[in-house]
Amino acid sequence: MSNWIKHIALVVCLLAVQLSGRSEAPILSDEASISLITCSPGNELYSLFGHSAMRVTDPEMNMDIVFNYGTFSFNEDFYFNFAMGKLNYQLSVSPYDRFVRAYHDEGRGIIEQTLNLDSTQRQAVFDFLDWNYQPENKYYLYDFFYDNCSSILRDVLDTSLQGQVVFADLTEPTSPSFRNIIDRYLIYHPWGDFGIDLGLGLPCDKIASSREYMFLPDKLLEAYDHATINDAPLVETKKTVLEPVGLTESWSLTQPIPLFWILFGVIALLSAIGYRKGRLLKGIDVMLFVIYGAVGALIFFLWFITDHNATANNFNMLWAWPTHILAIPLLFFQKTRKAYWIIYGGLLVLTLITFPFLPQMLHMATIPLMMTMLLRAFVNWKLD
Repeated sequence: MSNWIKHIALVVCLLAVQLSGRSEAPILSDEASISLITCSPGNELYSLFGHSAMRVTDPEMNMDIVFNYGTFSFNEDFYFNFAMGKLNYQLSVSPYDRFVRAYHDEGRGIIEQTLNLDSTQRQAVFDFLDWNYQPENKYYLYDFFYDNCSSILRDVLDTSLQGQVVFADLTEPTSPSFRNIIDRYLIYHPWGDFGIDLGLGLPCDKIASSREYMFLPDKLLEAYDHATINDAPLVETKKTVLEPVGLTESWSLTQPIPLFWILFGVIALLSAIGYRKGRLLKGIDVMLFVIYGAVGALIFFLWFITDHNATANNFNMLWAWPTHILAIPLLFFQKTRKAYWIIYGGLLVLTLITFPFLPQMLHMATIPLMMTMLLRAFVNWKLD
């Protein structure tokens, strides 16, 4: 049967199920199989952690489809909902060959693990996926660490097979935090690494449990590899569908750490020239207060205004004060200027001293950012 006929048959089948309002999925044949599909990371930040989906194939029914929990509706409310932590993802269904073609075009790899399930177990998983695909059930509130396209496929087996699957312990001797784990992927995207470290607060430094590791597709694949069902291996066969092109790590002066050290050097040079002439160069301070204050305001917004759990208790506010913007007029009066800089500079000194011991791991690029402001605090303290 041609691909076009398969696609039409699939669409008709799915529409018939939805329009008829039937609560039960079609009965799979003995030739059916269910697989976990794991896609390798892509070049873009949104695809840097990979992707997971579930394939259901049944030759007798001409069915070969992928259940994908990683889709969302891009509408007029997308940016608002994303910013506020209220973005709903949904379960979608697509033909398997179209799914593979999309990842082939992106140069990303695919690994398929066919599950060792009997007919009753296969039907139970398919029934759950079909129920979850119904319009009233397919939406869920996305959470990067606890409820995403990967972790939800762990829960699919837990729910549909009622605890028959036992996952092995995935914990590592180093006991990495969520931040440590995602940093392994962010080496390919330095600005994304800096931005994520800037926006995510103390919850990101929680030590991940074995079960929580599975928020990453690679870890879910590993969990399936070592899982058992009724004392038998969960994975029956494993194969590489597509070889990944692979990602390359690069370095340049425009990345956050070298760039911020260069900016520190430039401001240190200008400050030294101004200091020798007895001039504060207040324009530098105004510019820095606007930038640092805007960063602090963003951190405050993510922490206190949005529903993002991972952005709470953010220690980056130790150096990025949202009050800087409001304090700009104080820079033009000697007493208030010095008092503000002394308080701010003192906190910067404490933050730098305790940097390795803070409960939240701050990005290394924040060191030159803090040093820049500490330098300006010293100049403002010394000059009248």
